[in-house]
Amino acid sequence: MSHSMDSMDDMGGMDSMNSSDSSMSMSMMMKTYLHFTPGDVVLFDTIQPTSAGTIFATCLIFFLISVGDRYLRAVAHRLEHYRVRNAVHLAEFEAAHDSKAQLPEGANTAIAVPSNRFILSHELSRGFLAGLQSLIHYTLMLVVMTFNVAYIISIILGVVVGEIAFGRLNH
Repeated sequence: MSHSMDSMDDMGGMDSMNSSDSSMSMSMMMKTYLHFTPGDVVLFDTIQPTSAGTIFATCLIFFLISVGDRYLRAVAHRLEHYRVRNAVHLAEFEAAHDSKAQLPEGANTAIAVPSNRFILSHELSRGFLAGLQSLIHYTLMLVVMTFNVAYIISIILGVVVGEIAFGRLNH
């Protein structure tokens, strides 16, 4: 018996058993149902709001992040309009200075400008905004996966308020 325990220690058997015990106890602590109870770990192991004040502050932060996400969406939409307008002006400028690139008389420049034109500053800003939006969405998804109803309601209210405040900028 002792020899088999020593061989398990040598192979890492006891370590894997201890880690499975700790992961099992961790999964038993996580509530996988909708609840209002305090003490959920939020994003990082060190963030575990337990008092009413810290839970309210956490909800407020998630609310503001959700509002900010809607604002960022509106900014991205506005920037896309700016990019298209800038590409049209660039095509008009090139057409005016290059006799071979003349646009047909009466042609709609928005249609005549290729939409896949690569402009580094446009692509960098588009990529940065897409990455930032993904970061926000995945962060909020992880918060929702705590199943804490207070956090979920805060996020949904933030989306609603953000859409009311900034949604018209998307059209």
